[in-house]
Amino acid sequence: MLRYDLVIVGEYELRVSHNLLSNAESIDDIKYAISHPQALAQCANYLRARNITPLPVYDTAGAAKMLSEGQGLPSGCTQHNTAAIASDLAGAVYRVKVLQAAIEDDDSNFTRFLLLGRQGVGKLLPSDVPAKTSVVFTLPEASGALYKALACFSLRDINLSKMESRPTSASLLQFLKFRSSADGGEA
Repeated sequence: MLRYDLVIVGEYELRVSHNLLSNAESIDDIKYAISHPQALAQCANYLRARNITPLPVYDTAGAAKMLSEGQGLPSGCTQHNTAAIASDLAGAVYRVKVLQAAIEDDDSNFTRFLLLGRQGVGKLLPSDVPAKTSVVFTLPEASGALYKALACFSLRDINLSKMESRPTSASLLQFLKFRSSADGGEA
């Protein structure tokens, strides 16, 4: 966002619900489940309890399409022994029935989508509309730098609901050089 001079102007949280899609006669016929690796991970307990082998493919809707067309399926998979993990919409689009809905291990799984813009909308909102503020900053590599940066929030009784730390490109490159050096490779 900093590189392109964008600001967050809105957000939308979407409840993620995974479904077991297949045109097999029964769940008992399913030996394999294909989907995006993240979806497979979010349904790991469900699959393990039914001895269904997870096989990663490029995306969830693509898994439903592969299953529907019977093309590009991983080795050993057929339209009769394989299910896709995807949305009910993907099932409807590719004409694959929902064998079981909401198979994800955690029913509080949400994906947050951000609406970005070049101008903020804070001044346009009435004061009674709840709003969030996102702050992005970098710190020097020094003892206590993070503590000092966060102290200003505490001193003003500002509650932080979420904090993330991500490496900058330069620090990631420096880490990789260090790692390579520590492993005996060239720095």
